Amino acid sequence: MNEVAECRSVLIEVLTILGKDLDHLAIVGGWVPELIFPNKGHIGSIDIDLALDARTLKPLAYDSIRKKLINAGYQPSLDLPNRFYRLIKDKNRQINVDLITGEFKDISDDDRHILIQETPVWKAHGIDLAFDFQQLVAIEGVLPDGGHNQVSARLPTIAAFVCIKAITLSERMKKKDAYDIYFCIDNYPGGYRRLADEFRGKLENALILEGIGILRAKFARLDSIGPVWAAQTAEESTTGIAFNLEVEQRRAFEITNALLRAIDDLREHGIRHELP
Repeated sequence: MNEVAECRSVLIEVLTILGKDLDHLAIVGGWVPELIFPNKGHIGSIDIDLALDARTLKPLAYDSIRKKLINAGYQPSLDLPNRFYRLIKDKNRQINVDLITGEFKDISDDDRHILIQETPVWKAHGIDLAFDFQQLVAIEGVLPDGGHNQVSARLPTIAAFVCIKAITLSERMKKKDAYDIYFCIDNYPGGYRRLADEFRGKLENALILEGIGILRAKFARLDSIGPVWAAQTAEESTTGIAFNLEVEQRRAFEITNALLRAIDDLREHGIRHELP
């Protein structure tokens, strides 16, 4: 089992451990594209980002998320208070599970963290969208120590996820963020026109608008970091088949800007894009 497959297995295990809390959690980060568009060739992820809804998770001392993870063998990181990790037997590596939350205006802890069930959880800009616009997805597979399980987990809608990833793209240098955006646009059922319709009713949300603005800036030119990084990541993950970096870069540029134009049409004229 490779590292991506191991990470998926750990993800299912974490969701199994936290079964009672799933209504208050959302999977975010690099696993979203693969879980929503399975078997489409996404490269997966080698870590897990799990968002906690600080507004609805009640303080607990004896049955907290922290205790559940530790009791199941997950170890808290000494460097990051919101990180836990699981050691993979016989493979001298670990899978990280990062707990994050949104910047909820009605909750005022310190500038960077909110204390949720004994754990200082890092506030990430844009993550509020994962709770404002959600979908439920069934996930199944084999746990690290064996046994097949299926769970239902909450994920952001693709419109929300694209905006979350765009915001993240503006805050760090991680090429896979651009790839995840491109992959979701390229694989959305019905294409970018149908995805544009998913933004209907959301264009007054400040974070959605921020994400769209960043997406426009990062994919503004053929040589902008958005299309460049998307194509480079796709190339790194491609084995055994012919790959044209320039063609992939141009496609990432063109399809993202086509989505942005369709969103502009929706905003200005209320156009609904129907499938032929």
